[in-house]
Amino acid sequence: MNAYLSLLVDGLANPVTLFGHFTYALLILSMLMRRMVTLRILAVTSGLAKIVYRAFFVFDPVSVLWETVFVLVNIGQLIVIWYYERHHRFHEEQSHFADSMPAGVDRSAVKRLLDLSDLERLEPGDRLTVEGETVTRLLYVADGIVKIEKNDRVVAICGPGDYIGELSFLTGNPASATAIAVKPTRVLVFDQAKLTTAIGSDAQLRRTLESALNRNLAGKLTRSGDPQPLTA
Repeated sequence: MNAYLSLLVDGLANPVTLFGHFTYALLILSMLMRRMVTLRILAVTSGLAKIVYRAFFVFDPVSVLWETVFVLVNIGQLIVIWYYERHHRFHEEQSHFADSMPAGVDRSAVKRLLDLSDLERLEPGDRLTVEGETVTRLLYVADGIVKIEKNDRVVAICGPGDYIGELSFLTGNPASATAIAVKPTRVLVFDQAKLTTAIGSDAQLRRTLESALNRNLAGKLTRSGDPQPLTA
């Protein structure tokens, strides 16, 4: 036992042995990373270090082969991550919309949904819906405040993360109330006809939108304490 410990201590003083330990330390460190890109980069670094170690210091052709495969796989995954992020990058308002989605919603479905929207800037007093009139748009409040009026009385306040016109979109009924911007407001606007056509041919898109609307309606219900929260 003492001889083994002595050998271990002597090995730690050997630069080559220390380098071998370093390659495994990098791999363990990569497993501790929460961000996938960092994990992959550290894994690639560890793999390259092991290839050098097994090829020039402790020759092991089998390890060199499989460490090379390990490195190539992780480089391939980094390329996939880069491509995915590049083609699913969101602007500020779009990021707010994406972040409001329930956990587990596929980012590509969110991107397809956002491709159907237009950004609109509203000034105080601008109307988003008018009580009793047909609603042709579904709106998502990315920034600002919108008041909901019924019979000239304010009955609700909507802010970032809220949808306007969702009940009309779901039921086809006219607006149940008038929605008016209280301050400079930015909204993502979805044409109802185009949106209906899109979700009719894309089940994943339909589920994504349903999840978002259900979550928003539940939030409005919680805030209002009314079993039938009033929305425009």
